[in-house]
Amino acid sequence: MTRRLWLAGLLVFLWAACPSAQGPEFVIIVNKVNPVKTLPASELRRIFLKQSRMWPHAEPMVPVDWESTSAIRQVFSRQVLNRSVREVAEYWVQQSMTQGLNPPSTQRSARAVMRFVASVPGAISYVSPADVDDTVAVVRITGLK
Repeated sequence: MTRRLWLAGLLVFLWAACPSAQGPEFVIIVNKVNPVKTLPASELRRIFLKQSRMWPHAEPMVPVDWESTSAIRQVFSRQVLNRSVREVAEYWVQQSMTQGLNPPSTQRSARAVMRFVASVPGAISYVSPADVDDTVAVVRITGLK
């Protein structure tokens, strides 16, 4: 009996420690008028690095990021951009100097991100699945490891 309780406790601990067992740490959101329902991870990367700038329906893309200290941004940067937040900042310094590009605007909270995306037709961002409501649309991402 004691051994079973110990094993059950260990399994609960391992489940809690494994992010993939808990589901996605973020979902991609767009304005509700955006007809895009699915994006490859490679295109999502290009959007947030401003290498893609127009939606297929001719609306300008407006990526919205979180502040660099937020945990969700650290996860997004690593999983989608394949870079640390610091490496992304270095990328934007280079892009600013060579291409005149500015990084995506940033927001401090899920509420602010949701409000921005809901009010700007070309906006795209990411939030925790628990923060999604009916003011935005969720886009499925393919090819994300």
